Amino acid sequence: MKNLLFVMLTCLTTSLIGQTRIDDTFPFQTDPNKKYSLYIPSNYDSTTPHRLMLGLHPLNTNRWDAEAWCDTLIVFAETNNLILACPDGGADGAVDDPIDLAFTDALLDSMNIWYNISSEKTYVMGFSWGGKTTYTYGLDRPEIFKGYLPIGSAMGGTGEVNSIIANAADKPVYIVHGNNDTPGSRFTPIKTALENNGAIVNSNLMSGVGHTIDFPNRNQILTTAFQWIDSVNCSSIVNPILESELKKAKTFSLQNNPILNNQILVNYSSSNNDPVNLIVLNSDGKRLKKFPSLPLIIGEGSFHLEVDELNSGLYFLQIEGREILETIQFVKM
Repeated sequence: MKNLLFVMLTCLTTSLIGQTRIDDTFPFQTDPNKKYSLYIPSNYDSTTPHRLMLGLHPLNTNRWDAEAWCDTLIVFAETNNLILACPDGGADGAVDDPIDLAFTDALLDSMNIWYNISSEKTYVMGFSWGGKTTYTYGLDRPEIFKGYLPIGSAMGGTGEVNSIIANAADKPVYIVHGNNDTPGSRFTPIKTALENNGAIVNSNLMSGVGHTIDFPNRNQILTTAFQWIDSVNCSSIVNPILESELKKAKTFSLQNNPILNNQILVNYSSSNNDPVNLIVLNSDGKRLKKFPSLPLIIGEGSFHLEVDELNSGLYFLQIEGREILETIQFVKM
């Protein structure tokens, strides 16, 4: 079914690319007109992999469907240069019915045909029932989602995610919740479970806010949450350590980048002579080469690294020390 769907949807590619807002349907399983809404930010460039946010709407069908939820998040998406994909929960509004989960899978796969999507920058967010589904659907697909933004999640404890909570390890999760929205069952238990399973957790328990998406400064609060997730995800390619926790006693830079030969020239400024470990990783974060531990000098210095065994492509140089972790992207020509 999915392959057949792809054939059909690929034919629509030229009509979709270049628009900023799409509200459309396609037949899926038992629904002849399964709805979805998309927003494409103004800076979208088809030659560059782009961030994508899956947006999961609440249950209340009197107000919410894919189109209304996309409307709610447009300013947030444009502010943060996000492609926004909102699947519709159908007549009952539940975005986690079996047909809806399968439809969301197909929509995400289709987005990768229609647009240039970064597999390392695909995220999921939702409010209320959509916030709950951010956990249940998102954590069940850790290979797809690199960060999670649940808002006012309608979770009741952690029972629905106990079997998949371990998938949160090393993933950034920013929980937005109102302190009048039963935090004892909907906020604290899942936050604690995420932390206990190795997730990188931040949160905003908003004072005086109940179960609503219409809280003050919504777009700024969501932007702060997303930008934190995105920045932590950048570092978690190699190590899930927050930049604010690092003591930047040393600063490193590459003098020759892209690398036109087989040597990397690394310049640094150091306030101590603690040794550092140097590791080369590929774009997926896989370790390819580790150099012997290297002592530095206090002050300005430099050293060369031989990388003749690397093929042309994108890599990361990870620099580890007692009080530091830095990562520098480089290209081998």
